[in-house]
Amino acid sequence: MARDRSYRSLEFLKRSAATSRVLNLWQISLKEAGKQDYEASPFFKNSLLNKGIIVKHRVRGGEADLFDYPVQNATKILLPIAERELRYGARFVFVGQKNFEEVVAVSFGDDLQVGTRDRNTLDIIDRLPSLDPFLMREILKTNGYQPAPCYFNVSEADLQRMFESARAELEPLIQMSFGTDLAFSSHAATFLNKILSDANSAELDPLRRVMGMDARQFQEGIFCWKAFLYYKWQLRDVMPRIREVLNEIAVIRPIGNVDYDDKAYIAKIKVELRGWIFAAIESVTDSLAVYDTAYAAMTKQNEPSAFREFLLRAPAMFHNLGERLSSIEHVASFWRYRFPPKQLQRVQVDELVDIFMDFEQSLNSPAP
Repeated sequence: MARDRSYRSLEFLKRSAATSRVLNLWQISLKEAGKQDYEASPFFKNSLLNKGIIVKHRVRGGEADLFDYPVQNATKILLPIAERELRYGARFVFVGQKNFEEVVAVSFGDDLQVGTRDRNTLDIIDRLPSLDPFLMREILKTNGYQPAPCYFNVSEADLQRMFESARAELEPLIQMSFGTDLAFSSHAATFLNKILSDANSAELDPLRRVMGMDARQFQEGIFCWKAFLYYKWQLRDVMPRIREVLNEIAVIRPIGNVDYDDKAYIAKIKVELRGWIFAAIESVTDSLAVYDTAYAAMTKQNEPSAFREFLLRAPAMFHNLGERLSSIEHVASFWRYRFPPKQLQRVQVDELVDIFMDFEQSLNSPAP
């Protein structure tokens, strides 16, 4: 494995990385080690791999030679060198890089051989468009793998970013429960924190009883509820960014000579990308509207059973929501990474075609 000595970049992953880009098994191990669920149902059976950091990584120029073929995004496995500190850096390997089988055999022995439980798990998340915990859990479950719930939490960084959006979402429920703005102000933050991070809290028992759920159903229901709070925030967050990117895509022109075929492809794909993105947004919006209707039945029509039944059926919706939102986010974030704001957009035709082909694949490839 290669060595990543950048303490600053590792600390950034720890503090600020988006849930959909990073699965921080190292941090989870520090928090959950010794707990029954964590020990009984690990994400990876290999103890070293289960303390790694998995990242959906944009391949940079100096990393391209690690692959036998052009790659724009890859799954990166980081293994912190010190058990409880990031300051000493980490070793890393990209899934699918040259000599991948030989490299992982040195670190993980036979546990990542093709066909093993850990290799199947790694291959599944490598094929996913993002590490969205709700999509990831459902895809793994479909394939027969059910790691402990602690592996599918929203990162602290994203919880902070989505807090105000989720707070506004829960306002009708809090006001229904406590009645006044004053009560809402005093109870909202505590109640929201319990919804987002601790479905087992006794403080949520009144809500569990109102919804007619046993403890296991309620834990699953809260997980699904959190998913919709996350997806609604994610859509609000990406919308202004994707509009800006689409405007830039519409006017960008490659530098240098452009042959007829490339010119025709670029003109065609610009129109198609816009159509695919708006179709994905419409699909996400329609799915979230189903949630809104069920939530309104509880908060406005006093029919908690409708919301309960919705939440118990909700995981079937995560495939569509996770795939669509991750593909939109990929276009928005990769474009902005390649073309920073307020800078002249200079790009050779071959690179622009490659970017558009990557976007096309992202917007039209279903999860495994």
